Amino acid sequence: MKHESILEVRGLNVKHTNGKPILSDLTFDVKKGEIYGMLGESSAGKTTVAKAILGILPESLFIESGTIEFDGKNLVDLSLREMESVLGTGISYLPQNAGAGLNPVFKLKTQIYDLARIRSKQKNIQKKIIVSALKRVYLPADERFLNKYPFQLSGGQQQRFMMAELLVAAPQLLIADEPTSALDASVQQEIVDLLRRVRDLSEMSILFITHDLSILGEIADRSCVIYEGKIVEIRETEELIMNPMHSYTKELVRLSKLLSFSSNIEE
Repeated sequence: MKHESILEVRGLNVKHTNGKPILSDLTFDVKKGEIYGMLGESSAGKTTVAKAILGILPESLFIESGTIEFDGKNLVDLSLREMESVLGTGISYLPQNAGAGLNPVFKLKTQIYDLARIRSKQKNIQKKIIVSALKRVYLPADERFLNKYPFQLSGGQQQRFMMAELLVAAPQLLIADEPTSALDASVQQEIVDLLRRVRDLSEMSILFITHDLSILGEIADRSCVIYEGKIVEIRETEELIMNPMHSYTKELVRLSKLLSFSSNIEE
C-alpha cells in the first residue's frame, strides 16, 4: 500500500555566500507515518538539510534553487510569519541535546501547558492531553514532576519530556537531528523505542538524521545516504544495509560491522 508524501524535497541546492555548494540537487520524500532515515558523517550536510526545511539557515547560506513541499506548500516561498504558522503543529524539531530544546527558566508545567493550549482552550482537556502524553513516554503525570525545572531531569528524562511535548503538539512531521548521539547505549535504545512508539501512537512522520548505521537499521523504514552535500543512495533501510550499492555506503557498512565486532570482543 502506497502512502502519500508529507514532505517532498526536489532539486534542492544550497550555497554559501562565497559561492561554495553545500547541498547539491537533493531530492527525496518522506511519506505519511514513515520513519525516514538520513545517514552521513559529520559535515556531510545533514543538519543543513534540517535547517533548510525549518527555514533557519544561517545568514552565510542560502537556497539557490529547488522546492521543499510540506503538506502541499512550498516552504521556500513562505514568509517568516507564514513559516512560523507551519512550525510546531506542522513541523517540530528534536535536537541532539534535548536540554537545549527546553527553556531552563520555566518549569516543565509551564512549557507543556503552553503547547496544550494550542490544542484546546478547555483546561480539563488540556490536562487530559498532558497526562496521556506523559504516561505514553513513561514519565510521572503528577504535579510534583511538572513543578520541576529541566536541569532537575536526567538526559534521558529530558528526551522523554520533549517527546511528551511532541505528543501534545501532535505535529505532522518530526525532524530528529542526531537525537541519540550524546547518550549511552541503553538510553539510545530507549529513545529509539520511544520514537517508534510516538510514531505508532500519533501516525507522525519522522525524518531521522544520524551518523550511526546501527541505530538507523533499528528505526528507519527507508533511508538515504548523504555524502559531501549529495544524496548517493536511497533504499529500503534493510536493503541498504544488507546490499549497499554506492562505494561510500559500502564503506559505512564495513566500518559499522568492524565497530560492532570490536564492541562484542570487548564485552
